[in-house]
Amino acid sequence: MKQGERQVETDLSKIRNDHTARYLWAAEKIPAESLIIDFACGIGYGANIMATAGHKVIAVDKDNEALAYGGEHWKHERVQFAQGDAETLTGGSIGEFDVAVCFETVEHIVDPTPLLKSLRASANTLLVSVPNENVIPWRWPDGSTTAFHHRHYTPEQFEQLLNSTGWKVVEWYGQKGAESEVERDMMGRTIIAVCEHSEEKKLVPVPDHVVILGLGPSLDQYTNLVKRIGNRKWLADEVWAINMLGDLFQCDYIFHMDDIRIQEVRAKALPESNIAAMVDWMKTSKTPIITSRGHEDYPALVEFPLEDVLNELKYDYFNSTAAYAVAYAIFLGVKKISIFGCDYTYPNSNQAEKGRGCVEFWLGMAAERGIKIVIPQKSSLMDALCDQQERFYGYDTLKVNAFHDGDKIKIEFEEVKELPTAEEIEAKYCHKKHPNALVEDEKCAS
Repeated sequence: MKQGERQVETDLSKIRNDHTARYLWAAEKIPAESLIIDFACGIGYGANIMATAGHKVIAVDKDNEALAYGGEHWKHERVQFAQGDAETLTGGSIGEFDVAVCFETVEHIVDPTPLLKSLRASANTLLVSVPNENVIPWRWPDGSTTAFHHRHYTPEQFEQLLNSTGWKVVEWYGQKGAESEVERDMMGRTIIAVCEHSEEKKLVPVPDHVVILGLGPSLDQYTNLVKRIGNRKWLADEVWAINMLGDLFQCDYIFHMDDIRIQEVRAKALPESNIAAMVDWMKTSKTPIITSRGHEDYPALVEFPLEDVLNELKYDYFNSTAAYAVAYAIFLGVKKISIFGCDYTYPNSNQAEKGRGCVEFWLGMAAERGIKIVIPQKSSLMDALCDQQERFYGYDTLKVNAFHDGDKIKIEFEEVKELPTAEEIEAKYCHKKHPNALVEDEKCAS
C-alpha cells in the first residue's frame, strides 16, 4: 500500500493536489445524488469527497489493506467499501450504477479491455484518466519505464481504447501538471475523458476512403500517385500500412496481426533479420498498431476487435494481415478502399499465395455492400493487370466489350475471326508461372 504509487494520508491537505482535484471536479460534474462506483479507489479519500457532495459511492479496490485503511480513516455513511479485481470482472458483475469513476487505474493494467467493458455493462457514464504519453512518456530516455505502469496513452490511443470497449468520448478534460486543477480540453500531464455508451464498437472514427498498403510491386503506383498529388490526405482520408511499411510511410494505422510474442522468438533466433529490426521500432511506435494480442512492452498495440467483426461480417476466414485490414474497413463501413502492394506476385507462388484468395473474398464482401474498390493496374489482385478480355473465362471465340450505360452494364460481342492454335490454347491452361511474378519459378506444378 505504501510502495510510493498510492496517496496514503489521513488529511486531504497532505494528498497531492492533482489527485484531490480530480475527485472534487467529478463530485461537481456528476448529477446530484448519483450512485457511483469508484473503481481502484485506493484508501477511499476520493469516495469520501464524492459522498460528502451528496452521492452514494461503492468504493472498490483489490487491496484489502487499502480498504481497511479507508474504512478507518475515510469512512462515510454514503460510502461502502468492497474488494474487487479488474482482471476477474465480467459483464455487469459489479452491479448497476449511474456513473463509473476510474482514475489513475488504466495504466496499471496489462489489458484494461475487460475492465472497461465491465464498467460499460454496469454504468451509463464513465469518468476515466490516464497519463498523457505526449507529455510524460512511459519509457524514459535511459530505457527505463515508469514504475507500476504498463504504458501511457496519447489522446488518440486512449480514445481508440475507449471506442473499442463501447465507450464514446463526449468531453475531454485534463491537468497541466502534478499540482494542477482540472481544465476543459487541457491535454497536459493527465488526460481525463467523460464517456457515454457508444453503439459503435469501432477502434477509429469511420473514414470515407481508406488506402491499404502492402509490400508488393504495385506499391510503387501509390508512391508515384502521392508524389504527383503532393499530399497523401488528398488521396484518401486514412492510410493503413501493413507490417514494416508502418516505419516507411506516413500512415494513420499499422496492421500487424502476428502475435508480437511469436515475432520476438523469430527476432531472437535471427537478431540481424528484418523481423528483428521491425520488432525494435514497434516498441517505440507512435502510430497505433492493430494486432491480435496486446503486450505491455509495446504501448502502440491495439487489439483487433475480432468478436465484433465476426458478429458483423459472419465469416471466420482470415489467413493474412491484409485480409484483416480489408475486413476491418468493411466493419467500419467505409465507402471506398484503395489497395496497393497486395499483389501476391511471388516467384514461389505455389507456396506463398495463400493470402490472395482470402483478400479477394473480403474485397468481394466489400463490393457486395456497395464499397468502391480501387486496385492498381500493376496488381494481380482480382486480375487487375489483365485486359478485359482475359477476365472473361470461356469467351475464347468472342471478344467481350463490357461498358457502363448509365446505372447498367451492357455487353457487346464481336466474333473472333481466327481460332487460336492448340499450343496457344494449352498455354492458357498452364499455371506454371504467375502472370505478374518477378521471377519464374521452375519448381511450380503445372
